[in-house]
Amino acid sequence: MLFTVFSCSKTEENVPLVNIASLVLTSDSADAILVVNETVTFTVTGDDQENYNNQATFFVNGAEITGNTYAFDSEGDFEVYAAYAGINSNNLTFDVVSADERTLLLDHKQAFPNQPVTFSLIDADGIDTTADATFYVDGSAIAGNVYSSGSVALHEVYAEYELGGDTQVSATKNFEIFIAKRKVVLEDYTGTWCGYCPAVAAAAEEAHDATPHLAVVAIHETAASFPDPYHFPEVQMLKDAFGVNGLPAARINRTTNWNQPYAITDVTSIAGEDSDVAVGIKSQLSGNSLNVEVNVLFENGSNPGDKIVLYLTESGLIYDQVNYYNDDPTSPYYQLGDPIPNFVHNDVLRLSLSGIFGDAIEATGSYSTFTKNFSVTLPDDYNAANLHLVAMVVSDDNGARNAQYASVNEEKNYE
Repeated sequence: MLFTVFSCSKTEENVPLVNIASLVLTSDSADAILVVNETVTFTVTGDDQENYNNQATFFVNGAEITGNTYAFDSEGDFEVYAAYAGINSNNLTFDVVSADERTLLLDHKQAFPNQPVTFSLIDADGIDTTADATFYVDGSAIAGNVYSSGSVALHEVYAEYELGGDTQVSATKNFEIFIAKRKVVLEDYTGTWCGYCPAVAAAAEEAHDATPHLAVVAIHETAASFPDPYHFPEVQMLKDAFGVNGLPAARINRTTNWNQPYAITDVTSIAGEDSDVAVGIKSQLSGNSLNVEVNVLFENGSNPGDKIVLYLTESGLIYDQVNYYNDDPTSPYYQLGDPIPNFVHNDVLRLSLSGIFGDAIEATGSYSTFTKNFSVTLPDDYNAANLHLVAMVVSDDNGARNAQYASVNEEKNYE
């Protein structure tokens, strides 16, 4: 995605255009494990190979720092990124420990049944001391440093090791063996001018109440004689692809029609089913710059043609809604007016951070993770508190295999 930033002043100085699509953050530390009071210098480079240290802003655990150097003066986990011209860089993560402490690392905090979880123990100099440690899962010593289980459960792990003739114990960390549950994607093709469309909105709210395994996307279309303020520019492409000929219309997992009377069981019968695909979302919003990381864990590997779709939605939008149910006593919109004044529009599709039909997922093996990062500059009129992300893994036929739903600035793990 290309961002061009224009700037001007009263003196009409020449201000260079910035034509960068991404930023890469690096550091002068070769290790992800640091000792307390260790200082690290960061460098941020654009895809034009230019250095942007003087122009960028650097953040440690979401808090802005001065300059591009930081002294880590306390123990803990830290995440660092840089932002410039509405673009966020990649994240660098550091584990800061005391000089005599050894750090327990896990290659997975969540794993499918029978997926191996590997533990390692690193000293403050970054030296791997795994061979000298004994690992305990739920209080019991295991053979070696690899654990797997066919049972769903939360586990605790710690390492025991010798240091200076004394027995030491690492910090305890948690991990989970889980089965992914299917989140249904419900897409509501709608318009503020569409008098029959509130019926789908009411059904979607009822479905939300019936299951937590649901992500709703309301795709608005304007009418020639009645503009819709939430019109999605690519709505016609979606309608053509998914056979939407008129409004209201709704699709389950992109390709299945959800027809009147919009039976809730059409959703709940498949919501929460076991899935071999898990989706996680992590996002950061700094000013108007949104950076999103989507992780997809495959139990049995990806399929040819799999894609990732990432949508940004906004709720709490207020605008009058035409209502043909004003005289229908069976409708939740009975006698609310036609139009309904100050109608609250939720889950409105604002942006597609991916291609609207998805970006290709590289071939990914069993028990392996595919990761993709997205960056976008948001318009000023978006309300950050009401923004949400919907990430879908879709097959080559565009049907959704699984999905995840998260608020902006929320880290949503696999579920």
